[in-house]
Amino acid sequence: QALHFCRETPHLQGVINTLISCRSLRLQATMCGIFAYIGDREVLQLLISALKRLEYRGYDSAGVGVYGKPIKLCKAMGKVQGLEDLVKGEDLQGTLGIAHTRWATHGRPSVKNAHPHVTKDSTIAVVHNGVIENYMALKEQLAQKGYVFTSDTDTELLAHSVDSMKKEMPTATWAEVVAAVLSLCEGAYGVAFIFSDEPDLLIGARKGSPMIVGVGKGEYMLASDASAVIEHTQDVVYLREHEMVQITRKGYETMDLGIVARRVRAALQGGCPSPTMASTANPIVRIEMSLQDIEKGGYKHFMLKEILDQPNAFRNAMRGRLHQEDGNFTVKLGGLEAMDDPHTSPLDRLGKARRIIIAACGTSWHSGQIAKCAFEALSKVPVEVEYASEFRYRRPIIYDDDVVIAISQSGETADTLEAIKIAKQNKALTFGVVNSVGSSIARETDAGVYLHAGPEIGVASTKAFTGQVIALLLIALRLAIHKKEMTQAQVNEYCLEMEQIPDVLEKWLPQLDKQVMAMAKYARLATNALFCGCGIQFPVALEGALKLKEISYIHAEGFSAAEVRHGPVTLMRDRLPCVVIAMKSDPAYNQIKSQVQDFKNQNALVIVVTDEGNKDFEGVAALTIFCPPTKLQLEPLLTVVPLQLLSYHIANMRGCEIDQPRNLAKCVTVE
Repeated sequence: QALHFCRETPHLQGVINTLISCRSLRLQATMCGIFAYIGDREVLQLLISALKRLEYRGYDSAGVGVYGKPIKLCKAMGKVQGLEDLVKGEDLQGTLGIAHTRWATHGRPSVKNAHPHVTKDSTIAVVHNGVIENYMALKEQLAQKGYVFTSDTDTELLAHSVDSMKKEMPTATWAEVVAAVLSLCEGAYGVAFIFSDEPDLLIGARKGSPMIVGVGKGEYMLASDASAVIEHTQDVVYLREHEMVQITRKGYETMDLGIVARRVRAALQGGCPSPTMASTANPIVRIEMSLQDIEKGGYKHFMLKEILDQPNAFRNAMRGRLHQEDGNFTVKLGGLEAMDDPHTSPLDRLGKARRIIIAACGTSWHSGQIAKCAFEALSKVPVEVEYASEFRYRRPIIYDDDVVIAISQSGETADTLEAIKIAKQNKALTFGVVNSVGSSIARETDAGVYLHAGPEIGVASTKAFTGQVIALLLIALRLAIHKKEMTQAQVNEYCLEMEQIPDVLEKWLPQLDKQVMAMAKYARLATNALFCGCGIQFPVALEGALKLKEISYIHAEGFSAAEVRHGPVTLMRDRLPCVVIAMKSDPAYNQIKSQVQDFKNQNALVIVVTDEGNKDFEGVAALTIFCPPTKLQLEPLLTVVPLQLLSYHIANMRGCEIDQPRNLAKCVTVE
């Protein structure tokens, strides 16, 4: 609101520039990794092992803090391996500690900016994910009190603020002090604190950044991701928004952060003794993930493992959802049928929707574009696909009979969560499509569908993308059946084809992997690449370009094949890799054929993905990949796989960090 007001007030242009710079900073913030442990085991190796599992969340620096008087720290630049080498010579014995692997937001990657951050006397230590947006104002207040900052981060002020607040509230508990401090912080955070005067206390809290409590036998963990605790326990508690947890070796207590802070303030104003805590009932959930799921299993990279695991991911996504009885198929999705409202189900509201709005970011936006084609073709409902990061800032018009589908692999994408809030404010039905069980989007939406794709560790998404496509196709089919837009014969045909996709892909993958590996050597030295497709294959082209640039650092762009003549053709030059998806079922197939000939005439390195047995590109394409046949709306599940493998093998030949590409992290949890 301030930004819109300032734009209408010329003499406040300076304020505009400040606000814009703040927003730019927020857009850069991504998800780091947090792990904390309290129990009876030596903590150091537990912290290091957990950080290795969290490293895909951020990897420019890492650090550990172990309880002591003072708290003992060790921090290092770069990946966790560097920290592991460094701690070998350090005295870091203890059974209570916190750890963090960082992706830089405030301050450059450096040892001084690595977490944990401590007070001057190392009596309070904190690790933090997210961004404190008003940190400059808070920092100035602390500086006036004599606090000296040794880092460029917003996190350090949390340690100093807690120290300052405790001096003002000497009789308050640490949980009350932390709650009071966090109530002053604007922005997003997932935090964990330890204190040198409390050998049996670990405090965590969340607002915007995910945090979970791992419940073991006589031990507890606090983490930003389930992958860090699965080695020790499958029983977890997902902290809710604005919730905090106080953990000792005897147990834990979850509390409403806002209520605690308000009671503390009320007690201060009235001179009352320390108030009682506002406990919340937050159940233990058993996670389905196994340790094997988050290990490479003999593969060189997680990304390759996840590409080749897609047949299993497809089966898991469809299990229990495609039903056949007396030769006829139907689709059952519990998230659509459940009725919180006794008068109508999410499916009923979806069937009566004025339109569907899909909000997503990155790869999820591409799956949303594929879903748009499927919904409009099968269910006959208009669909708009929005970048969630843009949707929230442009004051969208949303009606109460709209349905907003939010797509996110992690279920924690901040911009997508904000889109959900906007939709709910306008009384639209919100529907989540996520992979992570118990995630924020799964909890915030009115209904939803899980992908069941299993953990995806590689930063560049592969099986989660195709899992999203499968889930969205199932929703489109279920809606088409509900609205009677398809005959039973058509439903049977589509469901049978979908049911066969995992086996078809599994049979094709070994040969495809070898073929694409051989092709990759011709494009490995490229500096630019072009991907083209039409209709439902256009978002596949966008996804192929994104994968190549993400992990190989080759500049790649995706275009609609029909749009290439409207500008991008100027990029054509000798040996430029140009990947064209040209399936015969595409209504624009003849136009694509013509475009491929133009690319050849420009001496581009033309790679065509087309139907099995299609000879139209003999003598035209330099390299051809033949896809097994299937229905038009299902084709992206197959055509994207060679593009994933091509990106992988090119990146591998270039010696790139495939699972942890530079400047990227797995999940963006602040705007």
